[in-house]
Amino acid sequence: QDMMPGGAPVNMYVSMLCGGPRVGIYREMAQKLNSEYTITGSPRPDFGADGANGKNHWYLPSSFMLVVSQMIAAEKNIRLICGAHVGSLLLSEKGRRNTVQGVKINRMGATQTIRARITIDATGTGEIGWLAGAPEMYGRDGRSAFGETIGTELPDNKVQRCTWMYVSQRLKPDAVLPWSKLKSRGMVEDDLNMWVRGEHVERRAGIYLHWGATTVCEDTRDPVAIAEAQRNCLKTLLPDAKTLHEAGFQMHLAPKLGIRETRRIQGEYVLTVNDMKQGSYPDDTIAYTSYGLDAWGENIPSEERGTKPHGIPYRCLLPLGVEGLLMAGKSISGTHLAASGYRVQPIVASIGQAAGTAAAMAAERRCSVRDVDIKELQASLTRQGLFLQKQE
Repeated sequence: QDMMPGGAPVNMYVSMLCGGPRVGIYREMAQKLNSEYTITGSPRPDFGADGANGKNHWYLPSSFMLVVSQMIAAEKNIRLICGAHVGSLLLSEKGRRNTVQGVKINRMGATQTIRARITIDATGTGEIGWLAGAPEMYGRDGRSAFGETIGTELPDNKVQRCTWMYVSQRLKPDAVLPWSKLKSRGMVEDDLNMWVRGEHVERRAGIYLHWGATTVCEDTRDPVAIAEAQRNCLKTLLPDAKTLHEAGFQMHLAPKLGIRETRRIQGEYVLTVNDMKQGSYPDDTIAYTSYGLDAWGENIPSEERGTKPHGIPYRCLLPLGVEGLLMAGKSISGTHLAASGYRVQPIVASIGQAAGTAAAMAAERRCSVRDVDIKELQASLTRQGLFLQKQE
């Protein structure tokens, strides 16, 4: 659907490495960013194997696009189609399940059919899983729904807040960031690699990544509601844009509003906060994570935000009532609060790599995604470096 590859770092400016573990393809990308695309022009010698050296590294959004494009070009069997929205699915009924046999995209005013043995929903919106008829999960679940001990008592349709991020860049040689006059002060600079405070602006770094304006969106599935959320953010951002311009800076606003949460697709298993706090490693674990609960807009006590290292089961990728489809990214099967702990890029990258590997195995062996041998899948993921956390 996007006009170029790269996802959230490119179109939402979520271009700071955050969370972990940074393994597999994501680690490869991080290493390329450090070796070739640092903002200061010099690779950081203390970057480490995964870039998790206690610093907040960020890169220009275009750098992510360049690295991802290079990685895609290095693969022989990938055909990239940009700017094509999925209009409908090829569906057939097989027993009690709908079977996804491909998608129909809108291309140059016409409909193009793409047939596939296995389809992966990596949209970030869960739209393909929803169109296929899988149960949709949206908003806060309520504690009793999945036996969680924290969160709201009753379910509702509230999701995490959206943020419109931007990059500020010095245009005048003697310009100093007007930190005290900005409404949005959450930012990191080019070489300080930490959250900027008033005493840091005299360093005159020249370029900063800002968390911009944050707002509630009434329904992140609805483009009309998203447009309204963008208008609300602009009311906050316009004064900052003027302040920056008067100080000799320019604001580079992200092309898209950053959406942290939309629909989730219920699968064979629903990951919960209880699993995360217990450090559960199911037998069908296909990714590891320990990020903690980070639900923007939720009043979660600080002592409740921590989690233990835990696994994400393959069953979370298998949508209920649907065959021929795997979910990937933040739309996998988990509760509202659990999703806040696996929605960041390194984790969804691991989930996506696992989904791609499982889909390739199912297609090659002409079997169902539910019949993929989990031990063989885990062995393949180990060879790809996804389980390095257990070794380091």
